[in-house]
Amino acid sequence: MYGFFYGFNHINFFKMIKNKNYLSFREMKAEFETRPKAEYLWGGIKEKSFGLVFGPSKSGKTIFSENLAMSLAVGRDSFFGKKLSGNPKKVFFIGLEEYWESRAERNLSQYSCLNASEQDLLNENYLYQAVNFPKHIHRIKDWDNLEKTIEETGAEIVFIDSITRMNHGSLEDSKTAEEIMQRLRNICYDLSITLICVHHTPKMYDKSITMDCIKGSSVFAQESDFAIGINKTTKRFRYLKNVFFRYAPDDDETVIEFEINDSIWLNQLAEVDEHELLNRNDRRRKDDKRQAIVEYLDSNASFTYNPTELFSKLKDSLDVKERMFNNYLKDLSDTGKINGATHGIYCSINYVEGDERDRK
Repeated sequence: MYGFFYGFNHINFFKMIKNKNYLSFREMKAEFETRPKAEYLWGGIKEKSFGLVFGPSKSGKTIFSENLAMSLAVGRDSFFGKKLSGNPKKVFFIGLEEYWESRAERNLSQYSCLNASEQDLLNENYLYQAVNFPKHIHRIKDWDNLEKTIEETGAEIVFIDSITRMNHGSLEDSKTAEEIMQRLRNICYDLSITLICVHHTPKMYDKSITMDCIKGSSVFAQESDFAIGINKTTKRFRYLKNVFFRYAPDDDETVIEFEINDSIWLNQLAEVDEHELLNRNDRRRKDDKRQAIVEYLDSNASFTYNPTELFSKLKDSLDVKERMFNNYLKDLSDTGKINGATHGIYCSINYVEGDERDRK
């Protein structure tokens, strides 16, 4: 940086560039280096970005969003097979879609599944709108109140459920959609927050979930930094799909199938082909690939494996990517179905120490 600032007073330099409507590359570089680096919040969602969780009614969008929001607020290190920072964050969840009491009842059920330290963190970091908060955001004063309220919370991450309650005209009209999306994006930028909005699509009728499912899709795609699809088939299989990310790869060949348990948390089931899921002709689910891992380790109970070794043994039969395979190992270990990962080593819960065979 010596040559860069030679002959300039540091403070005067930044005053100078703020008085212009343009920057040289050198000035841009200096300004950029003064700002904290944005990290990835979860998957392809970058901090201080704006995007969507979208899909048809009753598919699980709100519950997915609540589970993610709570996981961020309590500082978990992963959610739904993807890494989180592990640092508790202040989260504001604005639920415009349902009665306050109904939402609170569901959230209390989710809260009951947290351990004591997580509950303490959620008590402080997970914020609600007031009981009398407006149910619709239409007028200029509603938007001003929304932005003011978000700013007052000091939240780093904000969820809004849903964009439908901001519709002052017709979302099929690109002008209306553009106005709403630009207002939301401005709030994201002005307050330097991550903003995640739930949005509804019409029923899918076992069609693949894409941005084209959203009315006015070109506007929503243009103004969003990410879009995550949540779908439910006519046979009631639910899944998550990474539809697009502006700042991360979005070329996944599979989707993540899940179910919602009695405590209203999502259980990740398997990474599957979307076409196969949409065309299942009955309610039977393919065998859980995690169970195949348990059975393999149980049948080789005198041996231990690192993840790479175990993946090489099972990759052909499971037909799964290594990233997802490692997620399975973590889930099985966390739930006590296998032993691991002590120093990255996995084995059966029935492991008996003995002579290890040559596994080359």
